[in-house]
Amino acid sequence: MSVYNVDSGGGINSWLEEVAPRLGANNRVTLLTTNRGTRWASVSRNLPNVTLLEYPLLGWGRGGFLRGLLEVFQESDVVYLCSNSSLFARTMSLLGSRSAGKPLIAGHHNEMGQHRHEYSPTMLKLGGPLLDTLMNAHHALNEGTVAWLREIKARRIYKIPNGVNTGSFRTGDKRARFTLLFVGRLTPQKGVDLIPAIISELINHDLDFEFHVGGDGPLRGLVSSLAEGGCGRVVWHGYVSEDEKRELYASSHVLVAPSRMEAFPLVGLEAMASGTPVVASDIPGPREYVRDGFNGYLVRDVKEMVERVCEVYTAWRRGDPSYYELCRNARRTAEEYDWGRVVPRLERMFREVAGGGR
Repeated sequence: MSVYNVDSGGGINSWLEEVAPRLGANNRVTLLTTNRGTRWASVSRNLPNVTLLEYPLLGWGRGGFLRGLLEVFQESDVVYLCSNSSLFARTMSLLGSRSAGKPLIAGHHNEMGQHRHEYSPTMLKLGGPLLDTLMNAHHALNEGTVAWLREIKARRIYKIPNGVNTGSFRTGDKRARFTLLFVGRLTPQKGVDLIPAIISELINHDLDFEFHVGGDGPLRGLVSSLAEGGCGRVVWHGYVSEDEKRELYASSHVLVAPSRMEAFPLVGLEAMASGTPVVASDIPGPREYVRDGFNGYLVRDVKEMVERVCEVYTAWRRGDPSYYELCRNARRTAEEYDWGRVVPRLERMFREVAGGGR
């Protein structure tokens, strides 16, 4: 279940597009969503083995989300809430779970658990028992979320990472000019407001580069002004299709991910599947798969990000084998997280929770 339509883009919907059909090959899968969100993608047309139900968020009649939710609970063995950050979705899901007597798994595809310092002790005291007594199980994507769930004494925690369809991505020839790539929603959470400082520092270091940005969002004005500013360094692609994204990954020399909050960013795995190393913020999500000096680098601030990008640039410019080793290791890392390895773990989680095991 998701509170946004599956065509609205983003990591959660990418997860649904990959996971739901694979689970549906051996199970009956129903995906319940609302009509909220801008329609960027075409996921709804690419969901074999899945029954897709989309309802208006507000409404109780036959065409309403709440009625659909209760019907799905009645007909299902187990229900999975894709994002546990929505108070509305959490409350309705818990009510549906109790009403139908069916187990509910909270999927932590967001950064809430990693940033518990933003919540007051009172909120933690109220939220802890609620999650502990009403949620039947929790799906965490990183160690930060696991630690937070243990802190509030949540029960039945499954740590299972995101995955990537490595067969859909290829390694390819890099552009002749050193190319940095950012892919994601243009929001402060993704660190988009830091891009001007990154570009300025790279120029000060006398790098010959282009900075490509794929995505759209609230900070589109900032990115647009950079692209139109006349420095000839920034190329803004707007929202990119899956084919365009794959081409950008394969032809870029490094992916930069200056995010402030992430649960488990898919773009990093997709870049690695394309043989492109990643320089990312040192936060719980990227820590799961970015290994310093092996397939990329973890950094604490803009200064460190620029320093690491300069190292990658210098190695590439000199034809140093170390750069190409980063690229090969990136691909090897992505193969460790192929959906063929991850989905069976998710299926075991669903079966155990539905059967009351573990």
